[in-house]
Amino acid sequence: MDPRLSRRPWLLRWTPPRLRQILYYRFYSASRHLPDGLFEACPLAFAPGVRMRLHPEDVAHRCIAMTGFYELRCTRIALGLARRGGLLVDVGANYGYFTLLWAAARPDNRVVAFEASPRNQDALRSNVHANGFEGRVECHDIAIGKENGLMTFDPGPEQQTGWGGLRPEGAAGIRVPVRSLDEVFARVERVAIDLLKVDTEGADTWVLQGAMRLLRDRRIGHILFEQYPARMAELGIEPGAAQTLLATNGYHCRQLGPDEWYAWL
Repeated sequence: MDPRLSRRPWLLRWTPPRLRQILYYRFYSASRHLPDGLFEACPLAFAPGVRMRLHPEDVAHRCIAMTGFYELRCTRIALGLARRGGLLVDVGANYGYFTLLWAAARPDNRVVAFEASPRNQDALRSNVHANGFEGRVECHDIAIGKENGLMTFDPGPEQQTGWGGLRPEGAAGIRVPVRSLDEVFARVERVAIDLLKVDTEGADTWVLQGAMRLLRDRRIGHILFEQYPARMAELGIEPGAAQTLLATNGYHCRQLGPDEWYAWL
């Protein structure tokens, strides 16, 4: 057994993933002190041999540190697709949890990862490098949206790596480059994206609107995305716009949790 795993409470080492997730949120998530060593090189439950550097105060990272995973339903879908092989486009890659899972599943898997937050970009590359995945993963320091240009990006609180996102014009933040997926892949002939994972804190609909050509051409097989109503309202995005867009292009949609959605052809 990896010695790092012994730093997790016994209940979170030997229980099945679903029960482990319940136990973590019931008994451990509010703890102010978790084992430090798990945040330096955390073993991932669904990618044997892969280690992930984490932020010790981030709520999602604390779950990964103690259980080896987070967003279990999304993880299982992504892992099932990764084992078939192909290309993951990871929009809002953060420190690289889904990127690492995908790259680890098969040596011929490929990832194109996008991360707009300057706070996360070095950590993403560090995690890719530490696991020897440079040949499988491309990292891009830009935001993905519905059109090309510059937009305001709020990195969010320093303790939370995943709470940043694009903001309306005039809001406080930094300026970041934005490109659409249609433009990013315009010169890649007949690219087939096996999974598009989007987690952009309210702007997921914009990402999909910027991939209209890819969606119409059925070049994206599966999509995991989130809907964050409060941030969507700030950006002027109507509830249900993403689901309508996807249905119009032949996709089926299923809600996985309060904010998580899965779409497939």
